[in-house]
Order: sequence, then structure tokens, then C-alpha cells
Amino acid sequence: MLLIAFTGLTWAADPPSVIVDTDMLTDCDDAGALAMLHALADAGEVKILGFVLNGQDTHGKHSVVVAAINRHYGRASLPIGVCKRPAGTTPRKASSYSRAIFEEFPHDGLIDEQRPDALRVYRQLLAAAPDHSVTIASIGFLTNLDSLLRSPGDAIDARDGLALVQDKVRLLSLMGGKYPSGKEYNLSFGGSADAARYVNEHWPDATVPMVFGGFELGGAVITGKVYVDAPQSPMRRCYEIAYESLKKGRPSWDQLTILHAVRGRVHHDVTYWTEVVGSNLVAADGTNTWQAVPQRRQVYLVRALDNAAMATLVDGLMIRPPTLPGR
Repeated sequence: MLLIAFTGLTWAADPPSVIVDTDMLTDCDDAGALAMLHALADAGEVKILGFVLNGQDTHGKHSVVVAAINRHYGRASLPIGVCKRPAGTTPRKASSYSRAIFEEFPHDGLIDEQRPDALRVYRQLLAAAPDHSVTIASIGFLTNLDSLLRSPGDAIDARDGLALVQDKVRLLSLMGGKYPSGKEYNLSFGGSADAARYVNEHWPDATVPMVFGGFELGGAVITGKVYVDAPQSPMRRCYEIAYESLKKGRPSWDQLTILHAVRGRVHHDVTYWTEVVGSNLVAADGTNTWQAVPQRRQVYLVRALDNAAMATLVDGLMIRPPTLPGR
């Protein structure tokens, strides 16, 4: 079954309004994904509502990376929230590049502890949005979404988190899991498995489709070496620091989720993905198993483009110069 028919969504006539939920910790594909998102926004293909960070950086600065990238693309005013869950309920580790970005690039000067709670930002953005208008692109752990689904009504909005999702969100596109089965970082690392399991079981996919992009989807799509000859930028620096990715390139896990969230299954008559419909079962340790039945409004993606064509597409968006002046 095709996703356009499956969800009833159209991207070309109705560019999505997107919230990005990113970890921005050790890997550089998050930075590449944000570069892509801003390039697509420059082209009028998407409206960026804001960003929330799901893991916790022991340096306390990973939100600065998002702020620096936003400023680079002339969107310094976009809201940024940080996960403030208790210890042991969300992954906590050192970002490989947050200190360098903090010291070397312009940003808003706020460290993680000075930013609002990601849950508050989620609730504010959803409450203010038109009904069934928001796409959530999750490129990290599901801890913020877990907090959102469990949240009660408050001064921001009387509806609880589940009701806000049902009323405001039209699609969740997430990078997580291996398909048809396996164990993957975003659903299992550092205390995140409980959150992944809860979100998978309680997401209201009867009305808000849930689309999984697995480890295998972007693992063979190697990108980032195009930054070698590019001017210095926060994204280039992230690729320079993380895993020697300027020299070796890096898989495009997060970029493909952004691409799907913005452009969908087919764009300008080019088919990016085929889909497998069914339901995902997430175990207590984060291992996932795809089941053909029962059929929920869940799909996982299978690439229709070959590795080289997809990499060229991703690299081209990542390297596209900003059209707005950096501020």
C-alpha cells in the first residue's frame, strides 16, 4: 500500500510544518539533516516550527549546535527546547562536537540548562498550530515524545499530550529500529528503550500515521565528503570532528528521515521509497520485530533509489548555500 493513499497526505500541494526532535550528540548526521532541512526551507518546501533535543550532553552545550546551524541559515529565532528528564530516563553522553561549535561559531549564547524544557516547547508549538498540520521528524531517542504522550493538560493547553498529538499532528516520521527485525541505537541506548516502547505502543496511529526509517535505510548511503571543499560552517566542523567523516563520509540515517518528512514517498515523479505495512513490536531492551499482522497505521521504508543516487541527492541539499543572511 502506498503511503500517500495510506495516510491521505500530499506534500507538494501542502508543504509540511515540521518539528525536529534530534539528539545532536556523537554523530554528525544530525548536523547534515538540519542542513538539508534549512535548504528545503529556503526552497519553500517546508516550514520549520522549531527543534527539541532528546538526549543530554555532559558538556551541556549540544543545543548550541542547533542554534549555530539555525543562525548560519538566517533562522536564529527558531525555538529550541532541551530534554530535562531525570537521570536514568534519557541517554546522557558527551557530544563529540558541541564544545568546538560553542567556541568557534556565532550562536545565541545559551547553554542547555538555560533553555526551556523540550516538553514545554512541544506543547507550545502544537497548541499554536492548526489542526492536523504538524509533521514530527524524530532523529534520535524517543524520550521527548514519551514525555509528550504522558503529559497532562496545563496552562499552555487544557488537552493532555495524547489529545494534542491526535488533534495537531498529521505524521510522525522517525529514524529508529532495524527492519524487519533487530536492535538499533535510537530505540535502545542509555535508558531509552522504555520510552521507545511506550511511544510505539501508545502513539495514536489510527489517526496519525507512524513511519519508521531503519538503520539499514541510510547505512549504505554515504555522504558528507562534499564538505571538504566547502567554506567552514558548523556542519562542516561537525563532519570534521565526528568519525573523520570529512575523509570517510558518514551514513545518512537522519537525513533520510528529514527527506521523507518533507518530500514524502514520491517527489516530482521520482519514487524515493517503497513501504511495508504492519506493526512494530518493541521489546523491553529496545529490540524491534516487524509483524505483518495486526496492521496498524505503521509502515517501514525501503529505498527505491540506489545508494549513489540517494547520496547525490542528500549531498546536494546538505551543501546548498543559505539564501537568507546569517544573523
